[in-house]
Amino acid sequence: MTGFLLPNSRLAPRERAHPSTGTPTALPRVTVLVPFYRETAAILRRSADMLGSLNYPHDRLSVRWLVDSRYPEDVAAAEDVAAAARAGFGGELRVVPVPSMTPKAKALNHALREVDTPFVAVYDADTVPDPHQLRQAVAALDARDLGVVDAIELPEAGGDLVNRVTLAQSAAFFGAMEYVNRRTGMHMLLGSSVYFRRTALNEVGPFSEDGVEELYEWAVRAAAAGVRMGRVVSFSYGTRTSVVGPALRQRTRWIRGQLDIGFRFLRGAPLPPRPRAAVALMTLSLLGQLSVLPVTAAAVRCRALRLPAAALLLGEALRVRSVSRDPVWEVLRVGSGWALLLPFELLESTSAWRAVWELATGRDTWHKVRPESGEDTT
Repeated sequence: MTGFLLPNSRLAPRERAHPSTGTPTALPRVTVLVPFYRETAAILRRSADMLGSLNYPHDRLSVRWLVDSRYPEDVAAAEDVAAAARAGFGGELRVVPVPSMTPKAKALNHALREVDTPFVAVYDADTVPDPHQLRQAVAALDARDLGVVDAIELPEAGGDLVNRVTLAQSAAFFGAMEYVNRRTGMHMLLGSSVYFRRTALNEVGPFSEDGVEELYEWAVRAAAAGVRMGRVVSFSYGTRTSVVGPALRQRTRWIRGQLDIGFRFLRGAPLPPRPRAAVALMTLSLLGQLSVLPVTAAAVRCRALRLPAAALLLGEALRVRSVSRDPVWEVLRVGSGWALLLPFELLESTSAWRAVWELATGRDTWHKVRPESGEDTT
């Protein structure tokens, strides 16, 4: 996650859900896929509560909790929570053991082989979408003749200073992605609340199992295939981030995946102009974040680098200021997090360099930000 130095584009005002005039049976069936990898019982219960809050006829939903079969204790824990949740949910909720969850794409591809509903939703384990979001997404796919839409996922609003800084960074990231989308005409899928037409998944093919940014990679191939993509301006929330170390390690994973995709697509077979321009802008932003820390450090001793270092920092500071003035983000209660975003991005440059090292040495470390099942969370 970066967007470093990319201009900010303001999002449209958040969409308001309108009550459906159709009967519940007129709404299409949707399969909801939720992958869990070494998650705690608290995260499982959070996902179960999320299902109950969805403003969509529950009997039109087929929910699949995907759990790594290599950990029988995790499958058993998911079965226990699912059993308790079924009565209150009312829809179909199944625990599906999958051969592997590393990366997540393996689990999604495994589950999609048996999905035949016209629409598919994919949520992360801790994702809680706005209750009306699923209806909005299905309506957008139909009304706008799109193959896939996503929503904006953020940590839960407010919280301690670390969480508010990561909220500020998430807002800046989505503002940068909105710029890329408008500038290139290609929509980037990088969130964790994504809604597909089943036909689009069939047309583009399975998710790549070679990296950790499977949605970004799929979106590039989808754009090359002519699939139309878009966004519903609706928020989903993940768990808060309160510790700097895990947050930086998670960003190492994201940056490694984005760099890998950028290098592979830009050096590989020629892409159509729109996806190529989008991938180039994303990759240049990552290279900018890689350069800022060494340039700034070297400027302390080298006078010739002081002007470039100042330009990099001033450009990013102006971008952060622009994002902070977008009223769509007021609900996040970022406060002083805006002032600390630039120092955090400098710190995040260490994550970018670690990502380069992992790519160069062939390491495929799975960096998690949440405690794993069996860990003490007190």
